[in-house]
Amino acid sequence: MDVKRLGAFELATYARSLKEVLAAGQLFSLDAATRSDLMAKFGTLPDELTEHAAEARAAEDVRKSKISTKNETTAKVRDRVRLLRDTLKANRATAGELALCGFDHPERRSVYVAEDPTDLSVAGTSNGVNTLRFNGNNRPAQVIYEISRRESRDGKWAVHAVTKKQTFADTGATPGAYYAYRVRAVAAKTVSNFSNTAVIGTVGG
Repeated sequence: MDVKRLGAFELATYARSLKEVLAAGQLFSLDAATRSDLMAKFGTLPDELTEHAAEARAAEDVRKSKISTKNETTAKVRDRVRLLRDTLKANRATAGELALCGFDHPERRSVYVAEDPTDLSVAGTSNGVNTLRFNGNNRPAQVIYEISRRESRDGKWAVHAVTKKQTFADTGATPGAYYAYRVRAVAAKTVSNFSNTAVIGTVGG
């Protein structure tokens, strides 16, 4: 029996069973004095452990109940705050009224305008990797960059990749083949103009 794996209630029950075995005189390797001494050492500890474990469980149940109640009340309060905000906006409340309650006025919400990327360049390697670099000219985390590519001078542009970085490795390209690239920034509600076009290779162009 690995007592380290027993919970408090299981350990208390196990200890009581050991006391019963001692009291029954079934451990013949122990003399009466030794048995009595061991029983005395167990004493009321098994019953005390059961009592304390029950108290701890009850306290834990109360704690969980209080946390659940707090979470429910928090959700209700948040719902009432949202209700007030939405009601004010539906009734065309003024910016001052909204500010008084700590709410943003819809017309004052800033919309990030995506800036045009510039200075796009491309360099190729013999193993078929075209590396693009450009200046994003935008705030970090405000945009993603949409990279378009075409594979001939009169070919159709198509979105080839998106990235958050100001570099991109186009793997799997054919060394020496013609590729043209351009990039634009895409924000939540705005899109920039395309950058300059960067061209590499001549084969098939």
